Amino acid sequence: MKFNFLKLLKNSQLLTNLAFVALLISGAYIILLWSPNVLGKYNSSNFEIIIFLIPLIILCPIYFLNINKNIAHRFELILIFIIIIVGVFNTIFSDNPTNTYPRMRLFITTGVMALWASMFLLTNQRKRDVFAWFCCFCLAIIAPVELLGFFTNWIGPGPFQIFDLHQIPLGTKMILLSPGPIHLLLAPDPKKRVAGGVLAFLALLVIFLTGKRGTLLACAAMAIVWLYYYIPRLRAITAAVGLAIVLSLPITGSMIYNKLDPQILKHYSDLHRLELYLFAHHIWEQHPILGMGLRAYTHQKYLTNYNQSDKRLNDFPTWVNKLQTFDDMYVTLFVECGTLMALLYLILIIYIVFGYWRKLNYSETRAEDWYQLLVILGFGIHSLTYDSLVFPAINWLFHVQLGLLAGYQSVKIAQE
Repeated sequence: MKFNFLKLLKNSQLLTNLAFVALLISGAYIILLWSPNVLGKYNSSNFEIIIFLIPLIILCPIYFLNINKNIAHRFELILIFIIIIVGVFNTIFSDNPTNTYPRMRLFITTGVMALWASMFLLTNQRKRDVFAWFCCFCLAIIAPVELLGFFTNWIGPGPFQIFDLHQIPLGTKMILLSPGPIHLLLAPDPKKRVAGGVLAFLALLVIFLTGKRGTLLACAAMAIVWLYYYIPRLRAITAAVGLAIVLSLPITGSMIYNKLDPQILKHYSDLHRLELYLFAHHIWEQHPILGMGLRAYTHQKYLTNYNQSDKRLNDFPTWVNKLQTFDDMYVTLFVECGTLMALLYLILIIYIVFGYWRKLNYSETRAEDWYQLLVILGFGIHSLTYDSLVFPAINWLFHVQLGLLAGYQSVKIAQE
């Protein structure tokens, strides 16, 4: 038995394939079964941690016992180790470690460690194609079921609340799963293109019916960049439109702000969000390095010495205490996780994305490989409107997409 076990450990290809299957199984659980409205409320946290960590555990003999020496991703691994350590300190020094611990554990196990595993697993075209089919599989379940619940009210506690607890992360999930239908739409087989068109239509229909501005803005930005790169005759127009939008933001933003009326419900919500940025800065000044603690839920303690800017928002303290969120993932990283962890994490993302982009510039690539960058772009824009990474399914999908980019980069380096 001992001999067979050692023989198994030495078969790095078998272990890698097992880890890849385990990664997809853990992803299917997080994306399709995690929601309390499906099976989430019946599973223990210990069981979930095992599901999340199995891919990395299987990879350990390959990369940490010198069975198959690999020097790829050294910089990424150093950053990941430091981020995990800083996350531990963020939990220890949190305003409420009891609240922070389960949220930080989820962020690391479903996100950072999923990146760790996937950048060693998604390193060839076959596995990237399998992941695209995995996205198709998840999308083919989520979109029809959510639409059925929306149109019939037969299932789910409310519109678009079956696989996600509210509509905003559902839109992000459609974006992060979109490499699946794109893979089919760009295939030479007409049947695959038809299937890809159906899945893309269902995903866009879900996004349209949720009616969230952040999701629509993210999709619009993805479309503009796609047009710029793949329809050369429209490059001048798309570049001009994009530049005009960027340059007009300060002026239009000021004009829109001056017209906001707190007596109008929609305007009132926008004013609350703007005030929330000032409140977030107030908290950050008191915990600039390690943060207040991820999801510490202690906003009320900072209201006592906060000088509210917009005095018209009479219920701002009540609103803050009720929601306990900054509605912006970047703000959440700097305020709740702290500047140190936020900068390390953003450096990790930028390093991976830039490395992938650099390789695409110097090699012939498929259109769907370019599209992977648009997915990251869309996610980054949508994260301006809510705390995206606190949702495990979104966290896992985003970090596996990052791992796909990093894996692509390592293969190209190895081939040079």
